[in-house]
Amino acid sequence: MPGLSINHYIAPTGYPLDRFFDDCANAGATGVGLTERALGEMLIATITEQLSNRNLAVTSVNSAGFFLWETSEQSRKQREVNAFLIDASSALKASALTTIGGGLTDAGEPSGTSLKTLRERVVKALPSLIDDAGMKGVRLGVEPMHPSRMPNKSLLNTLSQTEELLSRFGDLTVILDAFHTWWEPDLESFIQRHASRISCVQLSGVRLSDNPAMAPSRCPMREGCFDAGGMISLLRENGYDGPFEFELFSHELDGREVSDVIRQAVEDLSLIHIS
Repeated sequence: MPGLSINHYIAPTGYPLDRFFDDCANAGATGVGLTERALGEMLIATITEQLSNRNLAVTSVNSAGFFLWETSEQSRKQREVNAFLIDASSALKASALTTIGGGLTDAGEPSGTSLKTLRERVVKALPSLIDDAGMKGVRLGVEPMHPSRMPNKSLLNTLSQTEELLSRFGDLTVILDAFHTWWEPDLESFIQRHASRISCVQLSGVRLSDNPAMAPSRCPMREGCFDAGGMISLLRENGYDGPFEFELFSHELDGREVSDVIRQAVEDLSLIHIS
């Protein structure tokens, strides 16, 4: 049975990092995905020691990129963040450094620049970051995101766009987040062609609302409309042997305790595997 990592995004602001590590270890998780906020809470050496003491690996560091900032000062600060995340990913031996290109509003509101031009800017910025990461032994994983994330997150929104990037950049990998890609008609064929280029798979359930004004939200793996078991089987059948990571954001806890949701996620994966 594959192990399950837990992404730190589940922890609300102020939730102690060592408590999060304890929650994961006590639930039987095998790893963690770490956020920039988590990395700022402790020295990297201390995080490394705490993870080692609990036998937890690092499956992702989140998130580098963001190439579309409007001002030179914003871009300079982002380059510093990217460099820090690369160093942290190297020290922690992370499976991948999640890379997100940036959204429309990063470029200014309104930016006055075409969507095509902004996407081209992201593509032109990737080689430098790939090289910087490669020198530290870090794999970059681009994460295609649902089009609803175009305003503030990413203009990489489809698997066909992702496939084009993989063909251009041989050292690039993919963070395949089920929440963003479950609806894609080409998901099965993409996995069949590129399972070896997937560095991390992020899992959650997908909850849809009857209200068309409401965006989809994440939920536990065995709830919602997404067949997590089918996706896991498809990945395994096509040779994927990388990590699985549960990603749920703290505002989606719905009043539940962090430790309880983590424990449920580990149990859900076990039940999905058995079925």
